[in-house]
Parts: sequence; C-alpha cells; structure tokens
Amino acid sequence: MMINPLTGQRISEQKSVNKTKSATATSFFDLLTDQLAPTSPTEVVERAETLTNEGRIPAELRLAGISTSENTIDLLESLGQALGDLRLTASDLLPLVEALEGDTTALLDIKEQLPRHDPLAQLIDRVTTISVIEAEKFRRGDYH
Repeated sequence: MMINPLTGQRISEQKSVNKTKSATATSFFDLLTDQLAPTSPTEVVERAETLTNEGRIPAELRLAGISTSENTIDLLESLGQALGDLRLTASDLLPLVEALEGDTTALLDIKEQLPRHDPLAQLIDRVTTISVIEAEKFRRGDYH
C-alpha cells in the first residue's frame, strides 16, 4: 500500500465529482471554524443566558456555582501546599479547612437548586466530595 504525502489541500477541492450544495447547508469545516473562533465575553454571557432560560436556571446561579467551585479547588490546592510545609501547625491550617467547609456548604446549597443531571451539578458533586474527604481527614488527625 502506498501513502501519498499530504499537500495541505482540503479534500473537497480534490474531488472530481461535482456535488451541488444547497444555499442553506453549512459544511462541517464552517461549523468547526465558528466554534474555534474566539468569542467575546458578551457572547458567552448571552449563550449562557439562552441556555439557562431554556432550562430555567438563572445565569447568576450558574456563575455562583462555577466561581465557588473554582474557589474551592484553589483552597484545596492551598491546603495541599500548606500540608507540605512542615513549619505549619494544625492550628495554622485550621482557617483553610474552615474556609473549605464553608465553600462546601455553599456549593451544596447551589447544587440543590440545579437539575440532577446538570453538568454543573455533577462538577459540584465531585468538588464537594473531595472537599468533604479532605476536611474530614484533617479533623480526624490524618495530617497531624
């Protein structure tokens, strides 16, 4: 079997069979280009509002869920780094753990307002699971 080198041309340009396109048909390449094009923050918010209006989930709730999830992940990373610092005592780490527990409670409140199979609810479930495990490990003395 012989493999010809790629020349960088689109396959549709190399075809010898002429096919007619309808005026309303969109090629996969055009769709891909549109999706890869950078979007402005306004377009992202408009898309989020459209999606949330269809699912009747306020955009503010989604944004709160995302930002609280990010903050919780940052707290988990900070706790991991602090646990690696042998100079810090358990009382030094306690504010981090308490903040982690506070974020976990806030995330669970947000999750209760989301549909069960919502991707954000699934993300929140994963983040809160890890947070609860880490806080509990700290409280029972695994890290002392």
